[in-house]
Amino acid sequence: MHRLIIALLLPCSVLQAQEDDATIIELRETISKIVDVQTMESKERTDWEARKSEFTALLELHQRELKLLDEELEKAGQSAPGHKDSTETLKSEIETLKASRRATSEAVARNIPRTLNLAKRFPAPLRKECEPELSALNSWSSADEPREALRSILALLGKAEQFNRRLTRVTEVRDNREAEVLYLGLARAFYADRKGKAGTGQPGADGWIWESHPEIHSEMITAFDALDKKSPPTMVKLPLEIK
Repeated sequence: MHRLIIALLLPCSVLQAQEDDATIIELRETISKIVDVQTMESKERTDWEARKSEFTALLELHQRELKLLDEELEKAGQSAPGHKDSTETLKSEIETLKASRRATSEAVARNIPRTLNLAKRFPAPLRKECEPELSALNSWSSADEPREALRSILALLGKAEQFNRRLTRVTEVRDNREAEVLYLGLARAFYADRKGKAGTGQPGADGWIWESHPEIHSEMITAFDALDKKSPPTMVKLPLEIK
């Protein structure tokens, strides 16, 4: 009976021992892998620190070389033939540019008031077209760059010249009514509405001067109809005095 019990227990003990051996082997392998990973990580960290120190040393060496090179180039430039002459030439050119800038600023400062006074004689459509230039000239000061102000003056004069070369037709309020206005460049203007009002306009020192002339109403309506191609072109008689 005892032999049978021992015989039955023996296979269980062997099986348990085998399971324990397998667990131990797996545990050992896991520990071995962890140790290998830690060793590899430690090695990579050590290698990186070594490379970092090497890069830092190379960078410092490169910076010292650049500094020495700059010093040598500076010495070579000062000792090179003609260095002094070149320096003096550059100084002279700089002074010339400064003098030119001062002269330009003075010219701009003199001409801005003249240009603004001239702009007072512009008709309303042209003044609206020149608003950016007029704003720039009104805000300019002697401490600002003269280039932008000079550009504004030239642009304003260019727009005035273009306006003076063409007929400009707009709608404005004249005699307290909305009327069509025809500008003959910068010299003269004529207006008329559809209810018998008509007149003329001409530039003055402080703006345009408008006068009522109802007698030219029919002529103006004929002119506007011809411009609108509502009637064939025809000659019209309008008051115009050239001085």
